[in-house]
Amino acid sequence: MNAYGELARDLWRAADERRFLAMEGRDEFFAELGTRVEIRVSELVPVFAGDAPANETSRFRERRLRSAKKQAEEVAYQELIFSQSVVPAAEYADA
Repeated sequence: MNAYGELARDLWRAADERRFLAMEGRDEFFAELGTRVEIRVSELVPVFAGDAPANETSRFRERRLRSAKKQAEEVAYQELIFSQSVVPAAEYADA
């Protein structure tokens, strides 16, 4: 499981530990979710980074790419981690 999967797992566990522990196949679920986040981040980084300016120094390139990765992670987290619920919709009425 990559760091994105671990983050999702930890967030979901903190949100509702009882339901988290009751999840079947949670290790596989979070490993797959982490992979999906990683792929989405790699798709978004070039979009946010844009083209390198002429005469860009390595220091500024590193900063531009690091900033693009942070932005890509925020979008991927929202799309793939925060948009899902630990609690199935059918269980909201039972709560």
